Amino acid sequence: HEIVLYPDDFLSPQRHRDASGVEHEWDGEHSGEAWQQGPVILAWPGVLASGNWEGYNLVIHELAHKLDMLNGDANGLPPLHHDMRVQEWASVMQSAFDDLNRQLDRNPDAETAIDPYAAENPAEFFAVTSEYFFSAPDLLVSSYPQVYEQLSHFYRQDPLARLHQLQAGDVRYQTERQAHYDV
Repeated sequence: HEIVLYPDDFLSPQRHRDASGVEHEWDGEHSGEAWQQGPVILAWPGVLASGNWEGYNLVIHELAHKLDMLNGDANGLPPLHHDMRVQEWASVMQSAFDDLNRQLDRNPDAETAIDPYAAENPAEFFAVTSEYFFSAPDLLVSSYPQVYEQLSHFYRQDPLARLHQLQAGDVRYQTERQAHYDV
């Protein structure tokens, strides 16, 4: 219910308990955070870098976390519409998440189709694929078409159709595309 906007990236206290029970604390530099019972925090440079058709959108990422938290902790399973099936959502998202992790396990420096940060955990996978859904739907649908389909049902939108309409009316895009095919 509240958005906090900082002029630059910010330090956020972090805490993690490892497998042996040792608790680690540090200050992490962040450009955004979403708190379950608190605000969405955004750094202005991250907001300014958002909004292109490249897959990065800080605002969408953090708001996706807030949607995910509507039914508890962020876990990659937001409350679905009544006509969506949890089993289908979970199967599609888990399969794509596992695929991304397999790619990164084989080569941690791999150039993956979507940001490798999505492989951190299911909550980040949902947030990152939400970014791609709205800001690089062509990349998402070419990599994980079933994820695109689930997000299309969830968000009740088809950004890929919108992108195609924009591209059809963009002379620069048509010129670049024709030059690509002439090569």
